[in-house]
Amino acid sequence: MNSPATQAPTAVLVHGYLDDGAIWNSVRTVLDERSIPSIAFELAGMGTRASDHGPFTLARWADDLESVVRATEGPVVLVGHSMGSQIAELAAARLAEQVRSLVLVNPIPLAGTHLPPEQIAPFQAPDLGLDAQRAFRGALATAFPAEENDRLAQVTLHVDPSTISDTATAWNNGHPDGQQPTKFHGSVAILRGENDPFVTEEVVSAYVAPRFPGAASQTIAGAGHWAHAENPAAVAAVITAVVEEIASNPADGRPAKAWTSAFEQRTEESFAAALSPNVRMEASALAKPLERKEQVEALMAAVSSAYERLEFVRKVQDGPRTYLEWEASAFGGFEMKGITILTRDDEGLITEIAIHHRPLGAVVQINAKVGAPLTAAGLIPAEYFNFPEGE
Repeated sequence: MNSPATQAPTAVLVHGYLDDGAIWNSVRTVLDERSIPSIAFELAGMGTRASDHGPFTLARWADDLESVVRATEGPVVLVGHSMGSQIAELAAARLAEQVRSLVLVNPIPLAGTHLPPEQIAPFQAPDLGLDAQRAFRGALATAFPAEENDRLAQVTLHVDPSTISDTATAWNNGHPDGQQPTKFHGSVAILRGENDPFVTEEVVSAYVAPRFPGAASQTIAGAGHWAHAENPAAVAAVITAVVEEIASNPADGRPAKAWTSAFEQRTEESFAAALSPNVRMEASALAKPLERKEQVEALMAAVSSAYERLEFVRKVQDGPRTYLEWEASAFGGFEMKGITILTRDDEGLITEIAIHHRPLGAVVQINAKVGAPLTAAGLIPAEYFNFPEGE
């Protein structure tokens, strides 16, 4: 089996509310012409899976999607539309070793929309007549293909009303993870149809983009809420660019991006996503290397929280090693600088860390103000911070 670092990426496409996997057909045709493998994931309760039993929740759909991704050879680009973006993000956060990028198309915020009862009710119990379903999509779209609109109106007839209600409730309520920065630390592209009256520019700028530091945002011309159906060539072009970037640089760039992103998030979870299970860490402030992942996570979350300013000023890539030169201030304005050397494994996860601090006073400050509290909390033994006399 090829490793995720060496095999060409597969685009896994996740549809939204009341749609089905076939809504991606026009995008998949373009991807196929460019020799990009793709899978259209079908949500339980909809499309060909309309007879599936519940629960119909974001967490359940993310579990299903995770299983599909794990069964897919090689790296994956997850592409989600509307509610599908919520599901794609949840799955991607669990699959850092395989999901290399997220493409969010007209994304509903993971935290949900929290429409009041009178506004969510038409989505929970819509008119299922063919004309009403055509009108529903037409009102949110600019150039929805008539044949596709007719097809989806028929598809919706086979969805159980209770499933529809649960589905609308799921995307409206969102997921608790949406209340904090994303747990996914790969590259992210956010696409929005320029005329979407539901996922507006304000929704994206206020509730979606801020959770993804460094995300690339793009407007899809001539499209409303279903950009992938209304302008499939433009959406496929973005997916193609993401796939080609991964294929041309399969793993080398991942450690630096994940490491710097973790410093922005300042959480153990963000560092955990960047680290190999068998990570080993050496540092000027450590009397001996850390060789337990949970200890590395705890130390780096504490150190990152201590920085008042941190700037990565230079990066050099040399095969599996990344050299990051940085400057920082911490502990009430104490200035320091240093070099961090990251070594990746075949999946692009960090397996070795070496951090060199200057001046010597930085080591003293870190030991006293970071090391001591971690030891007191029982997270890292004192022996890692106590240097023998003479050293």
